[in-house]
Amino acid sequence: MISPFFIHIKLKSQMQISKLKELCLEQAQFYYDYVKRFSENNGKSVDKVVSIKYQEDSFPKLYEIKLEKPIYDFEKTYYKNNQTNEYYFNKKDILIKEYDEKNRLLYVQVLNSEIEFEKIKSDDFFVVTDLLFLIKNIIEWYEKNSHKLTFDDKLILDLKPKFEILKDTKLNQNQIDAVNSIFKNKYSYIWGAPGTGKTKAVLSTALINYIFQNKKVLIVAPTNVALEQILFGVLENTEKLQISREKVLRLGIPSKAFFDKYSEVCETKGIERVLESLENEINILNRVIKYREGKSISEDLEKILKHFLKLQENKEKIIKHEYEEEQLQPLINLLTQPLKAYHFSNNSKMIKDAIKKHEKSPCVNFDEKLVEENRLKEVVNIDCVRKELEKIDEKISKITQENFEILSLCKNLIKSKKIYNEIFKDLTQTNLDEKQFQINEKISQLNFWCKTSLKSIKSLVENSNEELINQALDIHHKAFDDKKLKDKLAFLNNEKDLLIEQSTKQRVKNSLVLAMTIDAYIQYTINENIEINHIFCDEAGYMSTIKALSLFKCNSSITFLGDHMQLPPVSEIKTDDINAYKKSFLWSQSALFFETLFLKDSVEEIILEFLNHTTPKFEKTSQVNLVSTHRFGKNLANVLNKFVYKFGFQSALKTDTNLFFIDSDSSKEEAIERSSLEEVLIIKELVKKFDGKSFVILTPYKKQVNLLKGYLDRKYFDNIMTIHKSQGSEWDNVIFSVVDDSNSGKRKMFFTDTLNENFKGLNLINTVVSRTKKRLVIVANEDFWIKQKDTQLIGNLIFISKKVTV
Repeated sequence: MISPFFIHIKLKSQMQISKLKELCLEQAQFYYDYVKRFSENNGKSVDKVVSIKYQEDSFPKLYEIKLEKPIYDFEKTYYKNNQTNEYYFNKKDILIKEYDEKNRLLYVQVLNSEIEFEKIKSDDFFVVTDLLFLIKNIIEWYEKNSHKLTFDDKLILDLKPKFEILKDTKLNQNQIDAVNSIFKNKYSYIWGAPGTGKTKAVLSTALINYIFQNKKVLIVAPTNVALEQILFGVLENTEKLQISREKVLRLGIPSKAFFDKYSEVCETKGIERVLESLENEINILNRVIKYREGKSISEDLEKILKHFLKLQENKEKIIKHEYEEEQLQPLINLLTQPLKAYHFSNNSKMIKDAIKKHEKSPCVNFDEKLVEENRLKEVVNIDCVRKELEKIDEKISKITQENFEILSLCKNLIKSKKIYNEIFKDLTQTNLDEKQFQINEKISQLNFWCKTSLKSIKSLVENSNEELINQALDIHHKAFDDKKLKDKLAFLNNEKDLLIEQSTKQRVKNSLVLAMTIDAYIQYTINENIEINHIFCDEAGYMSTIKALSLFKCNSSITFLGDHMQLPPVSEIKTDDINAYKKSFLWSQSALFFETLFLKDSVEEIILEFLNHTTPKFEKTSQVNLVSTHRFGKNLANVLNKFVYKFGFQSALKTDTNLFFIDSDSSKEEAIERSSLEEVLIIKELVKKFDGKSFVILTPYKKQVNLLKGYLDRKYFDNIMTIHKSQGSEWDNVIFSVVDDSNSGKRKMFFTDTLNENFKGLNLINTVVSRTKKRLVIVANEDFWIKQKDTQLIGNLIFISKKVTV
């Protein structure tokens, strides 16, 4: 028997989920409307491509597309062909095989045989990034799945992890505590700065424990770059343990570097040959159908020309009959139109001649005397003449009807809408000559096309013994009509679509480790369920709450990993628009605030919690902080512990990090808003030392990015970006262009102010540091920042850095 208390708790939980659904849908719809109305290009960006090249030796056949700009999210990307005004979508028309982010090269396989990709010019091809598409996905997800959300901290699976499971890696006690937290709690958060072993030690140990227990796990991350950073670390460990790559599936579009190293774990690997065979057969059938259609149209046009001969013959008959009518008409006029005496006498000869022309007519009794005496009614039988005219009219009407039927037949014979509109839509008896010329031209074109098409088809099937194709080639083969051919084509296209879909579904079912971006997960689970034992959400601080909540559909254990002291999620809502923020805070708040949504009773309480706290608070979730880093030296770890982490963060190294500083002395009077020419000129010389090495130039502001690109060689453009664009990536060398150097004016501290909690200045500068693997070079105004070494992170970093010049 169920206790009343249990029923009460269950009802309360259901009510909270109902509120949550309402909140998420309201905020998703508001965000959609806001982005559509206020964001740049209304939520879409349309970028040109530099070139499209066919890869001759590739298998399957690939096209290399050189992009003008990098693609950051393939889940919201599709392609537009301006030549035909058509839109192509991933997996349906164009299968993206791999992406070389460094060189902005996209490698695609064309699945839709209707797309003549080799004919598309780069000037007519565009990459469309549609943020609204992703927001629509989220709206649809919550409409269909929000009732399945659960927040129950009762542990379902109780596994005892082994800690000595990795090769060449021994966990320290702090990392062991983190692994224990993952297995002992339904919900956990592992807070780890770079180099603390968050991925290669903690996450890898947990994953391999699950694999050895034949349990299924899911890895999600906010971006493709972040996802692959995790997988590189995890797969390095699974390879050492000789765990089959078939147990891991990476859904979505891999980078070229990842695909080259781990192609077997990528979504599309393994179906290429089957797809290639299907595509070849579909291509052949399409060409055969078009060949048949071309022959059929050509034959129909030749039939129409024969009908045109009849139309010309009828045209001459009508002209002859109309002439006969013209000749008889004066006889009617003589008797029906009153004539004056003088007129008659003056024209008696003319009238006599007119009647004499018809003297052999049964309607005329020609007598000169009667004519002269104006007794015309005795000469001409007016009723008889009228009947003769009626007979001629009937003949003309009959011929006209026959012509109408011939014209209708000609129009009905044409199956091609294009040719119908081109020639037959306005076909009348009066423009036969003009249309006949057009038809002859079209027959000539079609016959030439059919001839070349037949050669093309035969070359395609040279090495094929497919009975279907051989039958299809014989246009007189009565046992294989057009309907069978089209039915077969529809069947093959359906098989192709199912292959792509089912291949992924089957691999999802068979794999023990699934990995995808959060956007790919949302899109996949709109209509599908994934049975998962544990979810690992990495870079959780950079993932928005509204996206992360979707993970609670699975009712599995969830571990969030990341560093909430780095960049928060990117939101299109302006930071100073408080009213808009209140209506959309689920987009700008980190995934790590998930508990607040489930445990607070009202939206007002949630907003207050989000506005008043920069770090998440947990009641039901276990948090472990990884305190020891192998990335940062002692000098940098000490600074980060003082300003950022404040929980005893330390370096496991005996050496210091290479920190350098270059003074950019500038005049306040010459200051340019949010950009610094002085720093640009220093960096222009500095990059020469890093040419060919792993490096990036980071700056807080877009204006500084544009200024840098205006002075530096184009080959460095991919190395220049805002700090926000760098999330999830790492470089050996980081050059940091600070820009700000004042407490007022055009370069007043803004994003660089680490005391500014509203604009997450501390998180931003910490992100710059975290992108650094070996060397950090800060370019800034020494006089301004060194005075603030005790309160500002940048000032303290400069204080402990070695001053150099270029």
